[in-house]
Amino acid sequence: MHKLTKFEQFSSYCLTEPDSGSDAQAMKSFAKDNGDHFVLNGSKAFISGAGSSDVYLVMCKTGEKEISCLLIEKSMPGVSFGANEHKLGWNV
Repeated sequence: MHKLTKFEQFSSYCLTEPDSGSDAQAMKSFAKDNGDHFVLNGSKAFISGAGSSDVYLVMCKTGEKEISCLLIEKSMPGVSFGANEHKLGWNV
């Protein structure tokens, strides 16, 4: 059994988008199932820990009314980050 003695990885929850806010049904991020992997297209905004986290729980559409959560590693191809927002109390 593996005993955690400290945080080994940090994660971020990614729902909010530039044009749809946190309205999950209005989000535009979409993942296409290619059999052995998904191809994810879209962007997120206001993600706490973005750029500092190791993994990202990304909400995306996988059908007309289907929403899925994909675990995305920071090192995966295509993952990129914009400039950090200046937030009160967020000093990372």
